[in-house]
Amino acid sequence: MENEWKKNAEIEQKRRRTSRRITLIILSVLFTIFLVAGAAIYIFLKSSLEPVNEEATKSVKVEIPLGAGTSTISSILKEKDLIANETIFRYYVRYKNESSFQAGTYTLTQAMTPDEIINELKTGTVMKAADVKITLPEGITMDRQIAIIAKATGFKADSIRKSLTDEAYIKTLIEKYPMLTDEVTKQGVLYSLEGYLFPATYEFDKGKSINQIAETMLDEMEKIYDANADAIKKSGMTFHEVLSLGSMVEREAATPDDRREIAGVFTNRLNDGMKLQSDPTVWYGTGENTALTTLKDLENNSKYNTYKYEGIPIGPISTVSEDSILAVLNPKKTKYVYFFARPPSDKNPRGQILYEETYEEHQRNVVKYKPEWVEYEASKEQ
Repeated sequence: MENEWKKNAEIEQKRRRTSRRITLIILSVLFTIFLVAGAAIYIFLKSSLEPVNEEATKSVKVEIPLGAGTSTISSILKEKDLIANETIFRYYVRYKNESSFQAGTYTLTQAMTPDEIINELKTGTVMKAADVKITLPEGITMDRQIAIIAKATGFKADSIRKSLTDEAYIKTLIEKYPMLTDEVTKQGVLYSLEGYLFPATYEFDKGKSINQIAETMLDEMEKIYDANADAIKKSGMTFHEVLSLGSMVEREAATPDDRREIAGVFTNRLNDGMKLQSDPTVWYGTGENTALTTLKDLENNSKYNTYKYEGIPIGPISTVSEDSILAVLNPKKTKYVYFFARPPSDKNPRGQILYEETYEEHQRNVVKYKPEWVEYEASKEQ
């Protein structure tokens, strides 16, 4: 009996030694893999941030046009074989928070490091006045954005619309910009880039393609995305949802001060399981440009219709300012769950928002002030 016990103990001890040996081997293999992978990544990044050719002496002439964003500049430098990796250079510029590049003509060499190139591009002489100037206001739909770009550039609106809705091009943009995801290609989305072209004034040289113009505008929105990455993650929303909600705030707000309050109302409604019921989402789906929403409008099947569908709409409905994005990421803590917008008047040139806690109070405002919208719309037709 005692011999059998000793034998079993020896077998168990041997099994444990074997188990420990196997575990040690597995851990050693994993550690080696991580070590090799880490070394490979380090070598790749290091080589990407070194001169393309340290012994090069030949000068390379580079022209940076007005309005060029980080993506455009990276592409130009890669085409001239002045940087090893376009994507790494673009992210390196963002990591260093460099943005004050000057338009101009530069003489660079392959022996320059990315840091030396960045410093050189910040000292250029500003070129002549821009040939093309485009101003995208806040809160306008893609149709109006296309019309503005067409008027400023001479491109036909149909050509612009075709370029900005081309499926293959949208896929390349999704690969290029971290802020863009497959959410922009969902069935029911009217324009994949709606809300992503940052509202601002842009200046370009003649000869810029539609895609180059669009990507300069996307570059500006990507900066907003990068600067608020932590807040976006903390919000529990995707950036697409932040822009969608932000575009609603943009369209509903009468004054800049209203943005955070309205964002707070929308947040309360979402938290309470209520539909957002925002009229601008209805107008976007129907294509109607009127403040008088009918019962027929409310029944439309557009995925943007927040009277019919719960939650945040399928996509943005307009250009979105940085202020509206920040309002969504930091909404005001408010007790209100309803609001009604009064039209512009002599007393309130930008209109007025009336906030309420109960449906009954809200309905009193609707009955009392909705006739003002009828008069306002009639005055626009005169």
